[in-house]
Amino acid sequence: MRSAFSLFRKQKRMPSYPSGHSTNSLNRPSHTSCNTNDDWFRYTRGRFLFNEAQEISSRYVKFNMEEFIKRATESVGLTSAQCARVEKLPDGMFNKTFLFTMHDGTQVVGKVPNPNAGRPHYTTASEVATMDFARNQLRTPVPKVLSWSSKAEDNLVGAEYIIMEKVAGVQLSKVWPTMGIKERFELVKTISGYQKAWMSISFTQYGSLYYSSDVKGGLSIPNHHRFAVGPSTGREFLDDGRIALDFDRGPWTSVEQYKSAVGLREIACVQNMTRLPRSQLSLYGPGTYLCSRSKKIAALECYLRLVKYLLPTDPSITTAFLWHPDLHAENIFVHPERPAEVLGIIDWQSSELLPLFDHARQPYFLDYDGPLLTGIDPPAFPEGFDKLSSVEKAEAQDLYLKMSLSALYRRFTSGNNETLFKAMEFRQTTSFEMLLLAHNLLIDGEAIYQSRCLDLEKEWTALLGVQAAGSPPFPLLFSADEVALINEDASGAVRGMELMRSLRQSLGQMWPDKGVVRAEQYDEVKKLLKQAKAELIDKLAHSNTERLAWEEAWPFDS
Repeated sequence: MRSAFSLFRKQKRMPSYPSGHSTNSLNRPSHTSCNTNDDWFRYTRGRFLFNEAQEISSRYVKFNMEEFIKRATESVGLTSAQCARVEKLPDGMFNKTFLFTMHDGTQVVGKVPNPNAGRPHYTTASEVATMDFARNQLRTPVPKVLSWSSKAEDNLVGAEYIIMEKVAGVQLSKVWPTMGIKERFELVKTISGYQKAWMSISFTQYGSLYYSSDVKGGLSIPNHHRFAVGPSTGREFLDDGRIALDFDRGPWTSVEQYKSAVGLREIACVQNMTRLPRSQLSLYGPGTYLCSRSKKIAALECYLRLVKYLLPTDPSITTAFLWHPDLHAENIFVHPERPAEVLGIIDWQSSELLPLFDHARQPYFLDYDGPLLTGIDPPAFPEGFDKLSSVEKAEAQDLYLKMSLSALYRRFTSGNNETLFKAMEFRQTTSFEMLLLAHNLLIDGEAIYQSRCLDLEKEWTALLGVQAAGSPPFPLLFSADEVALINEDASGAVRGMELMRSLRQSLGQMWPDKGVVRAEQYDEVKKLLKQAKAELIDKLAHSNTERLAWEEAWPFDS
């Protein structure tokens, strides 16, 4: 089940800082109040293919744009009358972002969180404190915050907001395709340097960072008394309906306490949600795997019995650090003529103080579709390259170059940041896989998890955490009937993943990542999905009952 298990590895989140051209703009002054333009407040970047009304509602935030303009101009010592232009940049998944241009050419960026961005006060308060700490303590090129409020009821804007400097340069995504391998590697070394800087200050608590005055019950930080560790604002504690429920969000004083809280969080959500979220990785229906609350809870209870034995024994990689949560190419700004020179790193929302092994992945802009690399050796050149067609050669060479750059990152990290590399290596172990999958069992993965628990008994004595604990016996016991059911469920789950993979491949570039597409693609994608649904049901349903079950299981709106 290892190959199926790898599908559940944590994926990067959708960009929350927009790119591209503005979707709406207004020259100032105007005879019409800014507040009459509803496009400022609603999600306008695309259409959702499942539960669209709720998705749009969770991204609608009404506020006083006139007051927001006033705050933006005052942040640079000007008046509202001196604001020449307001542009709404393309929506992120969690925020509205605006560019304010003054008559003298000064520009600032204003950001308003959507209701789905996080719990009121905490998300904004933590983001501002994190940006301050990263900029001034970790010496990272982060935009300076000029004005902010984390309490919508206490300001005339009527919403939480952050106003910050506009980052110079261009987004890495604009220049990455034209950069050569040497230039790309120079950029990789620059980012690695910032990662090493983030490890210059460690923490003894886990959660998110705040100003001490903004969080009740926060844990103080030695030598940094302006700041405190408080509840996590990480997306895993918010997404898929978790934001509405009460459970332990931290802070935590040990890695075991934090990882146990993850399992307890998922149990609380499974037990208390009115309806379980639909999987984005699998198509589940008759003949595949049928999920249930009891099966999810059973898997999570196994996780809680295992967790202390899965943790690394090396304290250097369980220590907490502050890390950027989303190093993709839209969040990194570089010099347009010297793209290896980083001018700014944006979008620190939802940053967490987590054990290093949770942070230690390669930057997202290095990701590729292909075999995972381990160690520090370069990838092998494609076999039979000379026998490939010209198209196949181009694809093989492109993959080889991407894998080579990833290998260079691993080799450079190994030589320049040994502790981070140790954490990266731990992520290749069974122990880490068993820790990682538990983070999202509310959504999917319980069948594969239980199957891996069966396999784990064979590897038990080899786990370092088990050896450090004195080699206790395997803590899980399954009857013959339970083993048979687990194997049956795992096979069904794999089939469900294969069905979703086939569906995704059939749509190709039209696939709605995270269920959202551009507005101009909406009708065409809905037509394609409707056709795919009909073909799937005709192929898989053998009775009216099964047809109805597949209709109910279909993850997109009709």
